[in-house]
Amino acid sequence: MWPAALARLQTARYRMMADGLGAADISGAFGTGAKTFRLFLQSALLGLGAWLVLRSELSAGAMIAASILMGRALLPVEMAAGQWPMMMQARQARDRLCAHLDRSGPVPRSLTLPRPEGALAAEGLAVRLAEGMPPVLRGISFTLSPGQALGVIGPSGAGKTMLARAIVGLLPVTAGTLRLGGAALHQYDHDLLGAAIGYLPQRLALFDGTIAENIARLQSRPDAAQVIAAARNAGAHDLILGLPQGYETPVSRLDTALSGGQIQRIGLARALFGDPALLVLDEPNANLDNDGSLALNQAIRAAKARGAAVVIMAHRPAAIQECDLLLSLQHGAMTAVGPREMVLRDMVKNANTIARSFAQAAS
Repeated sequence: MWPAALARLQTARYRMMADGLGAADISGAFGTGAKTFRLFLQSALLGLGAWLVLRSELSAGAMIAASILMGRALLPVEMAAGQWPMMMQARQARDRLCAHLDRSGPVPRSLTLPRPEGALAAEGLAVRLAEGMPPVLRGISFTLSPGQALGVIGPSGAGKTMLARAIVGLLPVTAGTLRLGGAALHQYDHDLLGAAIGYLPQRLALFDGTIAENIARLQSRPDAAQVIAAARNAGAHDLILGLPQGYETPVSRLDTALSGGQIQRIGLARALFGDPALLVLDEPNANLDNDGSLALNQAIRAAKARGAAVVIMAHRPAAIQECDLLLSLQHGAMTAVGPREMVLRDMVKNANTIARSFAQAAS
């Protein structure tokens, strides 16, 4: 892909340079025109003053003063023409900020609620990506008690990732209700809610820093005991100790020597950091081998045992092995929800094969 990608990059760069040169030409023409007009008026005024001085109708001092005053009067016009692009950028930035504030509205001040328990409920949930667009999710309803795990299944593009982003508060709910611990997400303090939710996105990235800082969600001085506990729960402790500098191994978002499975386990440890009340995992076993899948299931069992609610977006049967409930999505709409065996029996043709794979994994 290198030749084609380079050709596309060069074409885009040439187009950008051409547009930039065109804009610079227009701005320079206005600036040069304003400066030329100012010099012309100053020269004309100076010539008129000299003619009046020769006719003894004006003094030489008045002639010079008039020329200086005219230059000072036209200087702001010249400066405005030269700074016009910056003025337009400032105006566009102001319009974007006003539009964003109009959409967001004021943030209501409310009583600080305590840390929520692992009870998640959705009723008639609908989500759209932008105003005026059709909803990507509609009519989603389920109830998850503390210590239960919900598996969300469906084909690619069914809306599983959008549901995960809506549950953790990354997408606003446009209709229906979504409650954690009996209260809507917006009723909680942002920092408190963030600490109570563990999220493993489908597209995982590590941030610049050490592995310990990534697990501790970029805290500058994380609690070592909590970091190690999260790594142990994710089955990543021995993996991290095997790295050259252990937990202090530096990683970068753009350049890392870690494999996809190692990054996945570190991301799972980050999601488990602080024993969250709600754990949302989007395709958690996408890059995991057999040992990684076993560690993932163990982490889900441990989270359920301490009363957390777990939501898993899954394609593979192994990812829903620890799920108590299943929710099936199709084109953004819910087609089935209920106990795992019942949904598999009604919705999946190879339910017996999946059940046997569960039994084999458990044994």
